[in-house]
This record gives sequence, C-alpha cells and structure tokens, in this order.
Amino acid sequence: MNGPNPRMSILDPTQITLMRAISGANLRNSVLSNNIANADTPGFQPSEVDFHATLADALEEGPEGLGSLTFSPEQVEMGAERADGNGVDSEAEAAKLAENGLELNALTQVASTRMQIMRTAIGGNAG
Repeated sequence: MNGPNPRMSILDPTQITLMRAISGANLRNSVLSNNIANADTPGFQPSEVDFHATLADALEEGPEGLGSLTFSPEQVEMGAERADGNGVDSEAEAAKLAENGLELNALTQVASTRMQIMRTAIGGNAG
C-alpha cells in the first residue's frame, strides 16, 4: 500500500466546475464594472471575459483541463465609437452586468447547496 493519493480531492468534477464558473463570472463582473466606470474616459475600449467558452473548452479536455483553467479579459472589437474614441455602450454593459450577476448568484447558490449536502452526508453540522 502506497498511502493516500496526493491528487485525491473531496470535491467532485461538478463542484470543481461550479467553482471555476464562479471564478470566471466574478472576473467578468469586475471587467464589466470597469467598462462602466470608464464610460466617460476618452479612448477607453471595453473588455470582456468569455468564461463560458473557456470553461467549455476545458471540459472537453477532461479533469486535467479544469485544473489548469484560467480566465482572462480580452479587449472587445468595437464597430462604433464615440467622437472621443470611447467604445463603451453604458446601457449594453449594464445589461450584461445584470445578466452576469444573476448567473453568478445562481452558480453560487448551486455550489453552496451542493456543499451543504456534502456536509450533511458526512455527518457535519447541517446548520
């Protein structure tokens, strides 16, 4: 017997995926907030985090893909800019921020519920 596997985790792939999705949604929240905060900054170009596509690509690779998963903002290619060179559409960014907030909330609730179920299953405090 060689002892415990150092790579063994109490978290299943679904929980790990949820945690990675929460991380991506948090980063996207920050990036969208930054876009809105710079709506009046001349020359500012908005960024975006497409964590859905990044997460989907990682899931295709299997568990190894999730382990090395990172999200990063990318500058958005804008077709229309204001005269001052700013490419932020405040209303569109606010709508994306609201939608992302709802998704982040849902992901967090699912992850929390799954952790509570795990605690209950191992005999931990249910409260």
